[in-house]
Amino acid sequence: MQEYTDDKYYNCIVVGGGASGLAAISAMVDLGVTNTILLEKSNEVGGQLLTNAEPIVLSGKTFSGKELLAQFLRLIEIYEMKTAPHTALLSIEMNKNSGMKDAYFTISVQNSEKEPEEFYYCNYIILAISDDAITALRADSNSLSDPRVKIIPKETPVSGALELGGKTGREMGELLLRENKK
Repeated sequence: MQEYTDDKYYNCIVVGGGASGLAAISAMVDLGVTNTILLEKSNEVGGQLLTNAEPIVLSGKTFSGKELLAQFLRLIEIYEMKTAPHTALLSIEMNKNSGMKDAYFTISVQNSEKEPEEFYYCNYIILAISDDAITALRADSNSLSDPRVKIIPKETPVSGALELGGKTGREMGELLLRENKK
């Protein structure tokens, strides 16, 4: 197991920069949870928002995918959210005998612009990736079934992905805020 450093340690790591991942991390940051990072395997975040031609109705307002993506990108800039494009999740490992001051999970990633495998450390994970990507992960069943891992199911239409992502991010953010009060 790798030793972690503070610059690679996060309260929560969101994997997948599509609609649901963007909604999840934005909801957490909106609650004040800022020690987070969004990992995205492609060169840019957005997923379906980049190509969606259908109008997206949220809270009675209609948006295009690109308009919503522009709003998420503004939030990323305003709140200085950390993002890591070109970063594919390879594995999730639970750390044994972990207390809250230690990282509960070690995740390995491969950045397509760098050679070596990198490691990140966190206490919570949100997986906003496809079922195929989850199946391809090197992770034991205990890791993926741990209550500290939230899997956002693939959802269509995009409005459903945004709602599920936002709901999951709020739940995770509230959990982290409660833990920080302890």
